[in-house]
Order: sequence, then structure tokens, then C-alpha cells
Amino acid sequence: MTQRQKGWFLPPAALCLTLGVLCGRVSSTLFFSIAACVLSAASLFFLRKRGRMAACLALVLSVGALAGFLSFHPSLPEEGDFLVCGIVTDELKAGRFGKKSTRISHVTLDGRACSGSLYWTFYSDEPDPALVPGCYVTFRASLYHPSGADNPDGYDFREELLRGGMIAGVSGFDGLQVEEVPFFSLPGAAASLRHRLAEGLVSALGEEAGGYAATMLLGFRSLVPSEDRAAFANLGIAHLLAVSGFHVGVLSALLWMVLRPFRLSRKWMLVILSAALFFYALLCGMSQPVLRASLLIIAGLGGRLLLRPRSRIHLLCAVYMLCLLASPVQITGLSFQLTYGAVLGIILIVPPLQKVFSPKGRIAHRIWEAFCITLGAQLGVLIPELSAYQCLPLLSCLVNLPAALLGSALLLLYWLVLFLLPFPVLAGAVGVPVAGLTAGFTEAVRFLGRSSFFSLWTPAPSWMTVLGVLLLFAASCILFRFSLRWRIAGIVLGAVLVVGSLIPTWHSGTEYIQFSSGNADAAVLWDQDHVLVVDTGEDNGVVSGWLRRRRLIPDGVVVTHLHTDHAGGLQSLLDDGIPVPVLYLPEGAEDQLVHEDMRTLLETLRASGTEIRFLSRGDELALPSGSLRVLWPEKGKTRRNQDANLYPLVSLLELKGTRLFLASDLVGSYEMYAACPADILKAPHHGSASSASPEFLSAVSPQAILLTCSRASRAEAFSQRAAGIPVYATSGCGAVTIDIEENGFRVSPFLSDPSGGLNP
Repeated sequence: MTQRQKGWFLPPAALCLTLGVLCGRVSSTLFFSIAACVLSAASLFFLRKRGRMAACLALVLSVGALAGFLSFHPSLPEEGDFLVCGIVTDELKAGRFGKKSTRISHVTLDGRACSGSLYWTFYSDEPDPALVPGCYVTFRASLYHPSGADNPDGYDFREELLRGGMIAGVSGFDGLQVEEVPFFSLPGAAASLRHRLAEGLVSALGEEAGGYAATMLLGFRSLVPSEDRAAFANLGIAHLLAVSGFHVGVLSALLWMVLRPFRLSRKWMLVILSAALFFYALLCGMSQPVLRASLLIIAGLGGRLLLRPRSRIHLLCAVYMLCLLASPVQITGLSFQLTYGAVLGIILIVPPLQKVFSPKGRIAHRIWEAFCITLGAQLGVLIPELSAYQCLPLLSCLVNLPAALLGSALLLLYWLVLFLLPFPVLAGAVGVPVAGLTAGFTEAVRFLGRSSFFSLWTPAPSWMTVLGVLLLFAASCILFRFSLRWRIAGIVLGAVLVVGSLIPTWHSGTEYIQFSSGNADAAVLWDQDHVLVVDTGEDNGVVSGWLRRRRLIPDGVVVTHLHTDHAGGLQSLLDDGIPVPVLYLPEGAEDQLVHEDMRTLLETLRASGTEIRFLSRGDELALPSGSLRVLWPEKGKTRRNQDANLYPLVSLLELKGTRLFLASDLVGSYEMYAACPADILKAPHHGSASSASPEFLSAVSPQAILLTCSRASRAEAFSQRAAGIPVYATSGCGAVTIDIEENGFRVSPFLSDPSGGLNP
């Protein structure tokens, strides 16, 4: 390779490594990756100049595919019930309806060592107070393999766990015992120290300010109320609450100021800074954003301190490749994309902006430089942010400047309080003004965050969005030598494409989507411009995420009964800012035995302006292509304090001549009261043995059955009972979409199609 080729090897190599990892992610075998590695490595000895350059890139591509396959397809322990032992290495997060979750490491299953950490969930209103990070636990639980994305634009739970170092999940806590750790564990000790420091911050600063301090220093996002997190996101400053490059940069600047008076050599400065940042990453649970930011800062400072300047784009590519090889599974994570997108935007956008305009005066120059950096970072993260949040911050460049200054000041003060924790009197004295400053800052964020002027709810980005952003980058980038006329044209065309892609489009079809949500029900009927939600699943954001990505507001939400596996997702609608104009419930729904949190959630909905209507047999909702007719329960015949499964809202959707029977969780003893012929049946009670009797199936006589369940064994057992009727179980098919037309319907599973589809 020539010197020029060597100088520009890293950028294309980074692209090849990215492509290789993505190929390894979807690959089903190691054979082709290994063969490509061998062939490309061998060709290096026979090729020259450009041929050797191509062989090097092919080798990088094949190595990426090999690393991607191994990272995305780890060996998993068998599913089943085990005696689980391990160390709790994360905070115990409290969810809704009594759900608790955390991570356990150094795991053994029935005495056999497990190769990775596990995600532990259980339900308990009063967990053991000794259950804190760093403790050793023993319990019996059911181990399961997390599922990948099984809904349109859905959340990939499996990859999210892999990014956190967790290969599988366990559910339950039978016979839980909490003990002291019988051996030394560095992750366990770090988690225990992190927990104690967070408690110290809360004690010194108070619950609110201490929660913000623990969040911004140590990553305890659960200590910040969800409405506050939403306000930060609405203003485009959510990065202040996620320990990442900004926080590591402030810490590095603080360490630099502390070390300067000691007049250490440049190499010793770099060594001490590196050690301090590694300890900070360990304290934050080896958080990937902290590790990436630390490596970027150390690499940048290393080149300057050692007087070996390098092109920033090449330095970024080198760090990118190193991080990607260390953990290829991070490539699909939002945090990874935001980190490198922001830095790339700063590198490519800031220099030309500073050349176009350079104000006089030191203060004005610093302000303009900060504005350019903010703008570059915002443009760099535009596509991943739109894809993840469907929210376009309109004034984030202006809000980010004062927010970053105040955030930096708060971080420095929080560090001061943290260092003073061994001296409670001093920590408490300093904590009083710091708590006051935190309260003022958060109150301002809440006030501004309530305004819709600062952000715009948009659909998920399309190819037009990507093309528009690429044009904006090309027109602003210093690497391309375009004339001013072409740059202006590129900026205008890019902006038009981005804005045009974010305008919602008209929907003319009729489709019913039964989402995959484990042993829970969640569905949406999208009939022309009318959107009707039928159950919302548990509080996992399946329905709200689907609606938000399409910028859809439901005309109504039908909750068949108030069990959390059907109604828990109402909270996600509220959290995602999706209004619920009308909530339909079955007659007597609030009089049955339901979780107390569900009653609280209903009151929250009423306070937000939601109208609640109760339906019973004979009631009908008009739809553009037909109607929804209620079959059960009967008005005036429901009893109080019963299992809500006795009186769920059972209905019949009639759309363009196709009939969908939505049986909810109706139990066998009441099935025949609601039975009527239909083309498609949504199986009652997730296909349990006590539901869908032969008489019921004969009375409905469906041509296809939708079954919502999490276990393949239940789907197989139900298929045998269905006696030849095609069964589309979410455990194997994922979400199931039914496209309804005038001449029939078409069933389209998201993952697979065991029956080859159905189109009568």
C-alpha cells in the first residue's frame, strides 16, 4: 500500500468492520466467516498495492463477521427450573405492579457455573431489605431465553440484555436466601460501593437532589421521576441524565485542574488520568458509554500530550474499531450510535462553521464555538434520536448551551459533596446550597419541558430522512470541496427531504395487528384513518412504541378487563405522551378483583381528561369499514369481587365481510354464552387448558386462530385441540398482522408462517 492509502485506510476499514459485524449478526453459521478470514489473510502474501489494500479490507470484513456471530449468538444454558446462586451486581429496580429486576453475576445453576450474567425478575411488594448490590443470593427460579424483536419496529429484548452482559433471564425467587459474598468479586465490590455512595448522596442532599446527584455521577436513572426524564427529553437535554461523554469530560477537566499544580510529566498525567477513568468506569458497572467516552478522551489527550497529533477522523475510526471488536453487540444499541454520531458530527461540521463565521472577542468566540459543537453533535445524532424517540428538539441548540453550563456546575458540586461524604457535617453544609441549586435547575426544566414549543413529535425516520441528513452532512463537511452555491443547494434540499419525511402519510387499508407480548394481549385495529387499541399488554411499551413511531393517536382504547397483562400498557401510553381520548371497559370492570395499581392508573387517566365508558352485550362501536359488537358481559348480571376473567369484554369485529372474534380471557364456563360464528378467532385466555372447549371451537368454526402465549409447548398443545385449524401463536410467529380486503383477508406473521398464509 502507498503512504496515501495507508493514511486513509482506517475510515473504509471502520465501514467494513461495521458491515462485517452486521453480517455476523444475521448469519447462521461460522463456516463462511472463517473461510473468508483464511482466504483474505492468505491473499495478503500474493497481492500488491491496491490488491493488498482490498485484501486488508476483506480481512477486516471477515473478522467483523466472525466477531459479530460470536457476540450475537452466545452459547446459552438450557431452559428450565434451577437452583440459582450469584452476586447481585446492579440496583434492584422497582417496576409497576410489584415487579422487581436486577442483574446477577458469578452465577451457578444447580451448582454448575454459568458463562455470563443473568437478568433476574420477580414480583414482590416487600422484598428482603438485605437484597442490595454486592450481596450473595440463592433461590429457585425458571430460566428462559430472552426473545428477539418479534413485533414490527419492536424492542429486541435479547440484544438489550447482551449489551448489558446478560445472556439469559431468570424469573422467580422461591426460597430466597441473602448472604454475605463467600468470595471476592470486583464487580460485586464495585456495585456495593456504588450503592453506598448513592445512599450517602441522598442523605447529604435530600431525596430529590441526591437522586439527581446519584443519576448524574453514578448512573442511577431510576432515582429521577419519569416525568422529569420526559421533560429533559422534550428539551433535547436527556444526555445530562445518562452518564456518558459529557460527564466523563467534566470529570477529566476536574482531574486535569487538580493534577496541574503538581507539575507532573505528560506521560504521568496520562497514566493517572487513565487509571482514574478506569476506576470511574468500574464504579459505574463498566458502563459501555463511560468506557467509550474514556477511551476517546484518553486517545485524544494521548496524542496531544505525547506530541503526536493525528487526524481526528482517523483517531475516531481507530477508537470505534477497538470498541466494536471488544463488544460487537453494542452496534445495535442507541448509546453506541449516539456516542459516535455526536463525535462524528462535531468533527465534520464544526470546522467549516468556524471558517464561515469567526466572531471577534474571546467570549463571543467561545460562545460561537460552543454553539457549533452543539449543532454538530445534534446533527450527528439526529437519525438515531428520531428513530428511538420520534421527537425532534426544535431549540435544543439554544437550550443545550445554558443547560450544559449549569449541568457542568452541578456535576462539579456533586463531586465535591461525594468527596466530603466521609465528613458528614461538611457534606451536609455544602449540600444545602447544592440542593437549592438543583431544585432551581429542575424546576426550570419542568416548566420549559411542559411546553410543546421545544419539540415536535415526528414519525420514525425513513429513507428520505437518511438521504436528507446525508445531504446536510455533505454540504457542511470540510472533506468535500464544494462551492458555496452547491453547499447552499445541498443544505436546502437536505432540509426539505428531512421535513418532508416527517409529515404523516394517509393510510387507506384495514389491518388488525395482534402483537407478541408474552402471556399478555395487545392489539391495534388500523382502519383507514381510525385507530382502535384493543388491550395494551403489560407495561412494556409494545403498543405505545408502535403508535409513536407512526405518529398515531388512538381514537379509543378498549381494555377487555383490568388484569395487568391486558391493561398495564396504559401507563406506557401516558409515559410516551399518547393521549387516550376514550377508554372502553366491560360493565362492572372496577368491581372485580384487580391490582390496586390499576385503580390508581384509572384515576390518573380520568385526571388527564380520558372519558371512561362501560360496555355490555349489544353495545356497538362504529368503524369506517364495519363495527365492533359487544358479546359479553351482560348488563346487570355481573357480580362484585370476582375474578376479572369471568366478565371480560368479548366482542366481534365485522370489517368488509370478515368477522374477528376477540375472546379476551373468557373462561370455559362462560364461553358458550358469547360464542358465534367467525372467520378468525383470537383464542381465549392464551390457550389455557380451561378455555376453548371443543363445543366452543365448533360453535365459532374459525378458519384461523390467533393465540397469544410465550411458550411453544402451549402453542403445540392448543394446535392439537384445534383439530386442523391453522393456529398462529405469537410464541413462534411473533406479531400477526391481518390485512382485510373486500374479498377476504391475509394473515402475515412477523417471524414465520407455519401454515403458508391464509387467504379465503
